[in-house]
Amino acid sequence: MIGVDEAGRGSWAGPLVSTACWFDFTKYKSLHSEINDSKKLKSSKRREIILSLENFVKYSSSIASVKEIDKYGLSYANAIAMKRSIFSLTQELKKHSQIYRNKNFCIYVDGKFKPDFENLDKFLKLNKLQLDNYSIKALVKGDSLCKTIALASIISKETRDTIMRQLSKKYPSYFFDSHFGYGTNNHKNAILKNGILDLHRKSFKPIATIYSKKN
Repeated sequence: MIGVDEAGRGSWAGPLVSTACWFDFTKYKSLHSEINDSKKLKSSKRREIILSLENFVKYSSSIASVKEIDKYGLSYANAIAMKRSIFSLTQELKKHSQIYRNKNFCIYVDGKFKPDFENLDKFLKLNKLQLDNYSIKALVKGDSLCKTIALASIISKETRDTIMRQLSKKYPSYFFDSHFGYGTNNHKNAILKNGILDLHRKSFKPIATIYSKKN
């Protein structure tokens, strides 16, 4: 099975990050004992878990850009990021014939809804990423119930936070290293004082309202 989760869905700024994760279940007991929903873990614990991962864990993270989020909407952008991460992971697994040969992968996605990968390329006219031998299931609270999804959640969250910390160095007056692009009062005040950046999602409220007034 492959677990998939994303980070940054509700943020006002920055990309959406999705991670697809697989591990050898025969070595389940070798995993870090505190793997859980990323929202329940401090950043230091997430980094500790990621650094503890061994070769029997494979994962891939991908993004949907701010431009894609604004152009296609959040649901489609989420599916784009997820499909990219799954495709990259399965390409990596193909290099290991003992893992991939004759496998039918079940992809578990955190949440109520499963993405429609089959129609994604047709509707959005993106480069096709062929996924073979797979089925998809949505799992509510999957990041708390499923270790594979929980790992994907942890990696997505820490990857995205790292991206936002780097952006904070470029734009220190926006304090991205403290709110990570989410809708805090500090973030809103920084926007009102310094303006909207290219990395802000202009289809999101209140960014859309502020942007329309500026233009």
